[in-house]
Amino acid sequence: MKRTNQVILYVVLTVWGLLCLYPLTWMIGASFKAPLDVMNTYSLLPPGKWHWETYVDVWNRLNFFKYFLNSVNVAFWTLVGINVIFAMAGFAFAKLRFPGNNAIFLLFLGMMFVPGITIMIPLYLVENYLNLLNTHLGLILPSINGAAPMAMFLFRNYFRSVPHELYESAKMEGAGVMRILFWIYIPISTPIIATITMVNFLGSWNSFLLPMIMLTSQDLFTLPLGVMLLDTGVFRQWNILMTGSLISVIPIILCFSFLQKYYIQGLTAGAIKS
Repeated sequence: MKRTNQVILYVVLTVWGLLCLYPLTWMIGASFKAPLDVMNTYSLLPPGKWHWETYVDVWNRLNFFKYFLNSVNVAFWTLVGINVIFAMAGFAFAKLRFPGNNAIFLLFLGMMFVPGITIMIPLYLVENYLNLLNTHLGLILPSINGAAPMAMFLFRNYFRSVPHELYESAKMEGAGVMRILFWIYIPISTPIIATITMVNFLGSWNSFLLPMIMLTSQDLFTLPLGVMLLDTGVFRQWNILMTGSLISVIPIILCFSFLQKYYIQGLTAGAIKS
């Protein structure tokens, strides 16, 4: 009976995995097809000639490196802000005792239930007042703020899973709170930092709506907006769009490849109380 259940589980997971891979496979196949073949054929591979020249055309039209560096700039400072600010916040909620500790933490968690689209108008008005429109800082600050609930939740749970005796012994040796955090807890927090980095890198790199609203200068466009500029014809050329999209997701695939071994460790951190 147990073996039968395992076989059923493997079959279901295999089917589910194939379904998840289908869109990526279709995108890769469409990038090598002629424009008319993309929607006229159901095969994942080109029915005839493989159009490698599409990649050269898209690479030149996409101006990849300019938009790539813009995306890197936004993603890098977003991730730095998230890891530094919410590591400190998570450590405070996990190890320090102050009035309203749990209430404030629950208040931050409640932000998870606020859809980001609902604050776009007030966010635009605030950024306009602060002269942050059409700047990368206007993308970085909202992205850091939007990551607050999940990042604090993961950091807090991870720090609470570390034996409290480590904190107490460091205090007895005369170490301050900030030194304990950055010299003791952060160095042993690689799994949770990698998890938070990967999740938020994905969100920042793929962000489309926020840059589209806040940016007006093409010189500041991120890669998703650069891909949008490829769609300039009267008829949508899906092979061009899929090629641009595939080029833009390569950094995400590389990031996941390097950090995947820490991902599950980070998500399950704090699940078992010591």
